[in-house]
Amino acid sequence: MKISNSKLDSILKYRNLSNDNNFDIDIRIVNAKHAVLLSKKYNIDSTILYSNKKLSYLYLLEDDFVPLKSINKENLILAKRLKDSAAMADANYILGYISDEEVQLDSAYHYYYNAVKIFSSLNNYEKEGELLLNMANIQESERDFVGAEINAIKAKKIIELLPANDNNLHTLWSINNLIATISGQLQLYDKALEYHDLAIVNASEMKDGYYNLLYSKSNIASTYRRKGLYVDAKDKFTDILKDERLKSNDSSSYSVITANLAYSKYLINPIDPDINPLFMESIRIAKKLNDQLTMMSSGAYFAEYLNTIGKKDSARYYNNLSYKIAKKANVNEVILQTLVTKASIDVDSSRYYLTEHIKLNDSLILAERSIRNKFARIELETAEIIEENEQMSRQRLWLIITSIGLLIVLFFLYIIKSQREKNKELQLERQQQEANEEIYTLMLSQQDKIDEARGLEKNRISQDIHDGILGKLFGVRLSLDGLNLSSTTEAIKQRSVYITELKNIEEEIRKVSHELNSDFIQKEGYLNIIKTLVEAQMTAYGIAYKLYIQEDIKWDNLNNKTKIHVYRILQETMQNTYKHAKATLVDISFQLKNNVLILTVVDNGEGFDLQKAKKGIGLKNIETRIQEIKGELIIDSIINKGTKIIIKVPALEN
Repeated sequence: MKISNSKLDSILKYRNLSNDNNFDIDIRIVNAKHAVLLSKKYNIDSTILYSNKKLSYLYLLEDDFVPLKSINKENLILAKRLKDSAAMADANYILGYISDEEVQLDSAYHYYYNAVKIFSSLNNYEKEGELLLNMANIQESERDFVGAEINAIKAKKIIELLPANDNNLHTLWSINNLIATISGQLQLYDKALEYHDLAIVNASEMKDGYYNLLYSKSNIASTYRRKGLYVDAKDKFTDILKDERLKSNDSSSYSVITANLAYSKYLINPIDPDINPLFMESIRIAKKLNDQLTMMSSGAYFAEYLNTIGKKDSARYYNNLSYKIAKKANVNEVILQTLVTKASIDVDSSRYYLTEHIKLNDSLILAERSIRNKFARIELETAEIIEENEQMSRQRLWLIITSIGLLIVLFFLYIIKSQREKNKELQLERQQQEANEEIYTLMLSQQDKIDEARGLEKNRISQDIHDGILGKLFGVRLSLDGLNLSSTTEAIKQRSVYITELKNIEEEIRKVSHELNSDFIQKEGYLNIIKTLVEAQMTAYGIAYKLYIQEDIKWDNLNNKTKIHVYRILQETMQNTYKHAKATLVDISFQLKNNVLILTVVDNGEGFDLQKAKKGIGLKNIETRIQEIKGELIIDSIINKGTKIIIKVPALEN
């Protein structure tokens, strides 16, 4: 089913209103509920899931666990149906958190474990590390110290690889603190101190690690006391209480540390006069704050001290108070401690209290074994999820392989395309070279014809001189030799005639000399190639043409490279005119102005828009050739009126 845009807009509107921090949380929840109801009306799982997540977030802010649990169980079903791994992980995380808060630790561990596996498959290492820490905390609280340490170390290895921001530093601090606590429970005090020191480093690097630092310092002092180093413990607690901010900023912690200082002093010297005032100060603050847990721990220590100095009634009062609070809060360590104190206070009932102590201790040992088995069973029951994650990993691997293969194919296609383009360029260059060679051959052929004509002309002139002029000169010389012997009037007239004849011969010689100096054949060489090209092309294309070539152009002043390019430019221009212009008349002219050769080609074709027209290969070739000879190209075109192309080339001398 597809949701129309208007219906989807309504859902989005309510979702956006649920995100608006300007509204009270109750109004935001109402809007989120509207979005969920509309989404369910159209029965599209992905839309329902997204709307549910908005509502879930608001319930989470309010710690409203009943609807929060219900909606996330629904989200888990939807996410599995949609195979949405991220949504599955989030739902498991929230359900684990709810169970943890409700002290349903086996359920919490189950959901956390599921979430860890999915977050791991999604490479969300921050969440994976946080959840491993949560699992380790549950195991430590259930006295599964070995399992707790394993998960804590896993979490530590993950979080240490992440950026050192405040959130990750806090998680790392919690991990080091937990490992230290576990080590203390196992009486590995040196190891405990080592990890407490690491926790202090983490707290020092945090922007707001004051309370973390305070907690770690207190734990170090407690560890010294448990190790039997009572003086060191006393000194550490004393140093902590030197912080003037502690009492005003955190009265509860001040009360706990004061009681611990008193207990450390008691272990050093039970008759130290400072002990009683310190305990009374601690209990007074705890009562004022109605801090039951501090009352419990302080009362237990105080009762032990009072019993030692012989104040049995007061000892019994505070010990019973601590025992009741510990039973209610299920703090087994304090229950065991107060049972031992009960046995010491009421000697007559000591057997009973010690028996109760043994029973509780044994039950805790059995519970430890049971919970370890339960945690192991939870991990085994999640084998199906592990298999699903492995399947997703395999799918991702195949996707990566396919993507890499596709990229390789695309790369080779690009290489092939580039090679083809390069081959085209090389082919074009080769064609241009062949064309240049063809023109050069034509010019050489034309030069051969010129040389042949020049030779014939020289032979003709030589023959004319030999047969005509030389004969006449010989005849005149002989006649003049004969006349030189006579000085008659007739002889003088005859010499005048022969002198006139010599003048005529002089004119013939001048004429022959002029013909020798005239290089009409050579100047006609390149010109004939151009004329032949124009005539051949225009005749083949069926286009009428006019060709004008300025007479005084000294073609010999153009080098061969320029001649070849001018020839090809003219050829390409006529070809483009035929292909694109649909012209019926082409006017071609060669002119020389200011030592610049100007080739102009004008047609009466369709013309084109210079702004919109794309440059074809022909025009690009023309531009390339013009650049080669440092020329200039000017194009002027009017639609339906024709095109005018002007090429200007410097007429450089050889």
